[in-house]
Amino acid sequence: MTESSSGDIGFAPITALNSAKYTSFHKKLAVIAALGAFTDLYVIQAFGASTFSIIPNLLGNTSNFAFTASLLFIGAVLGVFTMGSIVDLVGRCITFIMTLAFTALFSILSAFAQTPLELNILRFLIGFVTGADYPAAMTIVSEFMPSKYRGRGISYLWVGFTLGGVSAYLFGYLLFVTIGPSPDEWRIMLGSVAVPAIIGMLLRTSLPESPRWAIGKGKYDAAALSIKRASGVSFSSSDLEASRKSVFADQKANIRKHYMKYFMMILPVFVAVLCFNLIPGALSTLNPTILSSLGVSKSGSLLYSASFLGVQVVATILIARTIETVGRLRWVVIGGGMEAIFSFTVLLVYHNPLALFGVFMGLSFFAFIAVPVMRNAGSELFPTEFRGFSSGVVMTGDRIASVIGLLLTPLLFANKNVVLLFSVYGVIGLLGTFVAFIGLYRKKIDRKSLEDIQLEILK
Repeated sequence: MTESSSGDIGFAPITALNSAKYTSFHKKLAVIAALGAFTDLYVIQAFGASTFSIIPNLLGNTSNFAFTASLLFIGAVLGVFTMGSIVDLVGRCITFIMTLAFTALFSILSAFAQTPLELNILRFLIGFVTGADYPAAMTIVSEFMPSKYRGRGISYLWVGFTLGGVSAYLFGYLLFVTIGPSPDEWRIMLGSVAVPAIIGMLLRTSLPESPRWAIGKGKYDAAALSIKRASGVSFSSSDLEASRKSVFADQKANIRKHYMKYFMMILPVFVAVLCFNLIPGALSTLNPTILSSLGVSKSGSLLYSASFLGVQVVATILIARTIETVGRLRWVVIGGGMEAIFSFTVLLVYHNPLALFGVFMGLSFFAFIAVPVMRNAGSELFPTEFRGFSSGVVMTGDRIASVIGLLLTPLLFANKNVVLLFSVYGVIGLLGTFVAFIGLYRKKIDRKSLEDIQLEILK
């Protein structure tokens, strides 16, 4: 909080959270929350890694494969949008424990699917619950982290996310070279999702509820426990009641007067996330199909896809370590602009496999410079009472991007039309950069507390 407010006892619990040391508790929180993101991209890319066994043995052709893949994202659109409000209503903790529990269950069932219809239903359900994880995970991390480490903490979710994709493709490669494109290969691949989901679910039971949410709901015992674990400072119920009045109740009426302002703020964030993620979201799943059609071996295309996601790990670590010092706006303009440039560069080098590999890596890297920054904005720019909802709206844009990308890419790539596909990708990247600039320009987020961001916006 600001220095002027820090002397008010009502602000003391929030000040303790904002100024806390970055401890093992915060690191543990980030890792455990990131297991949901790890599981999410593992779910997505486990399907991509199954390309060469699931198409001939169950789905029949690439169009059916793309449709089934898109159902996961359609489910996720509904999940992230509807669960955002539920997260604000019932709490962060119980929501993101249950999402991983259902992910494990549906993944095990998908390994035993006998027909495309059964698999389609299960992929939709898995998409719903994995998508529903983000509003809770992003929100609980943002609400626990000290102000100057908040960007780092949320960005580590995306490190976990990218590691999940790399792990899926590497495991898929090992299965492909050991048992080949058999029905067992895709069943094992899809069922393996349950492993990180169960591990994450069990570890999440050790985390306390978000202190900001608990204070806002008048759950002072839970809030006191959370603040103690995060900051080492103890507060009484009367302290927390004063905090509820000072930080939440008095500002609620003012916030409601500015709902239209918040809508206008979330719209460019939504669009920018959609644009930035459409390209890597489509390519990461369809890479094996695209690359094999351009002459890359099937096993090689799986390793190629792992590398495509591997550079995203590097990008997200870079963002996590530098987001507060370099700044959100600067990084998103650099990432989005370079994503567009590398998309256009594909038009010049796609006949050269080695050069194409390098350009694809650059495209993937810079996409994941821009994507995490804009995803994070949903949990940073908006007040506690609907932070889960705003995170859900932003991640809805992210998932709609994947649906559009998966359905549009095969159409644009018909007859191996590389020029059309990557020309459209380049234009989308430029649009995302322009809209992101509008969304973040003059927004004072870097090294600011969540409450000070709100005070700045509500001026």
